[in-house]
Amino acid sequence: MTAFRMTGLAVALGLASGAAQAEEILFKCLFDGVCDPDRSKCESADLDLRFKVDTEANTVTRLGGNTTSRFSLILGDRALTMLEVPISGGTATTTVLMDGGWAVHSDNGFEGANLSPKQFFGECQAL
Repeated sequence: MTAFRMTGLAVALGLASGAAQAEEILFKCLFDGVCDPDRSKCESADLDLRFKVDTEANTVTRLGGNTTSRFSLILGDRALTMLEVPISGGTATTTVLMDGGWAVHSDNGFEGANLSPKQFFGECQAL
């Protein structure tokens, strides 16, 4: 995996209460591992997700994602989470640490009529 770089992200998100500090941040996330819910089976993955976060409007969109999904941005003191709710009612979350480290993508979606949860591990880079 490549080095995790998010220079200035903690400052941009932590202080984005005023319009002067607000900005749009693009995230490129690469997840190269996936596990089933009980971690009995983990394997390689190649999941590439891209998000656009607007810290002034407190919004997020997934680039190239499902256009019928609703998105929410959850800003914490250590991480931010992008929450996706597709029309099916499942959820997908991508959590990124503000000061470096791994990212995780949890997909609680469907394969046909069956719930198919997956946990992806990787990194996100702020561009």
